[in-house]
Amino acid sequence: MHGAIRGLYEGVLDPAAWQQSLRALTELAGSAHASMMVWDTVRDQVTVNEVVNPIEDVLLAYENDFQAIDPAKAFAPGLEPGAWYVDARDLGPQSMARHPFYGDFLNKFELGSYMACLVERQPHYEVYFSMQRALEQEHFSSEDSRRMDWVVPHMRSAIAMRDRTIALSTMATLTTQLIERLAFAVAVFSPDRRLLLANMAGERWARRLDPAGKTAEWQLSQSFAEMLQGACDPAKPQAALAARATDAHGNQAEVLVLPLPATHAFATTWQQPAALVVVHEAGTPSALLDSVMRTLYGLTPAETRLVARMATGEGLPEASRQMRVRHETVRTQLKSIFLKTGCTSQAQLTHLLTRLASTLDGG
Repeated sequence: MHGAIRGLYEGVLDPAAWQQSLRALTELAGSAHASMMVWDTVRDQVTVNEVVNPIEDVLLAYENDFQAIDPAKAFAPGLEPGAWYVDARDLGPQSMARHPFYGDFLNKFELGSYMACLVERQPHYEVYFSMQRALEQEHFSSEDSRRMDWVVPHMRSAIAMRDRTIALSTMATLTTQLIERLAFAVAVFSPDRRLLLANMAGERWARRLDPAGKTAEWQLSQSFAEMLQGACDPAKPQAALAARATDAHGNQAEVLVLPLPATHAFATTWQQPAALVVVHEAGTPSALLDSVMRTLYGLTPAETRLVARMATGEGLPEASRQMRVRHETVRTQLKSIFLKTGCTSQAQLTHLLTRLASTLDGG
């Protein structure tokens, strides 16, 4: 039992451990086979995976021909996550004897009974843990499902952890690909000046801005540590802070520090306030403001158009008229922009846009 539980959680990173756990559960239940099944409820298609003691012909026959007449589908809508379908209890032995799912499929492969637990229900798919017994074995009963109830919460937790891990890994990969395409330095810092994320140019500037106690080659017009603290203040983060950076050779750069609000995907990943640092070096190609806002803050095309107009000094009524959008719609878009950027007023947003535009233009 303990080995089965351990394998489920180790399976978050190691598929082989998940398979070992299912094998242990199969033995505990006195089952011949077991599998995880995913039901695409939109296309009404069941896919079988994570199989213990697989028989290739059974899998192919089920997915291609017999999943459509699986009698368990009629009972599935009434199940809550964690509940079991037990064929001998819910369908009944007499119906099982007459049903083509058994006569034309299971029995021909020397299988006589099965039970399945609804592990996870999502809007477009459902996940089931299914166990099958051989024809010569007794049918599954309610007592069999009760004896396996202990594993369901662990299975649900492990699946949730695995999905979250995959989502984070995917987001990290996409984020890396996106920020490496930017023509300027980008870095994310924690309040204690720990580097959380950066593109290659951002890593170089992280060493320049915070040289770990060494004398900095680049001098800033205000303290970098104080700028980070201001952006990461959980009570009242400053919308945008900018400083001029110069080195001994006369090279210049503009450093912009922006808060990442608690609702931002980056901030929720690290479970703490964070600051986005953008550095534009004099003489490097400028990036368009709307492109930067889409990339860094995830604005929609409509929100980006509104931001572009506000950056030119237009007020909300004028922007609404020029965009030919209802005033109520523009106000809703502005609230969404506030949420994504951490601003709480139009003045703060205008200040942020002005600073960012100035940085990207090199001035």
